[in-house]
Amino acid sequence: MIGIAEIAPNVSIGRHTHPGPESGYLIEGGFELLIDGEAPRMLKAGDSYKVPPRTVHDAKTGPEGAKVIATYVVEKGQPIASPAK
Repeated sequence: MIGIAEIAPNVSIGRHTHPGPESGYLIEGGFELLIDGEAPRMLKAGDSYKVPPRTVHDAKTGPEGAKVIATYVVEKGQPIASPAK
């Protein structure tokens, strides 16, 4: 599945997981990507990222917000995302 998300300024999208890998590319703005087990990374327009399957992660935008295009590998019948426990 491929989707484009516009994320408001100064928000956290919330800790969550995906059943398959997520790959993304920042079109506008930026965010801090927080992946469990990794150092936080600041991403800006033009940067890409990958999140492994079933890995808890979050993103926090700055004052510009962000626009991202992301690809998710999801088996039929599985949720795209689930809140982290």
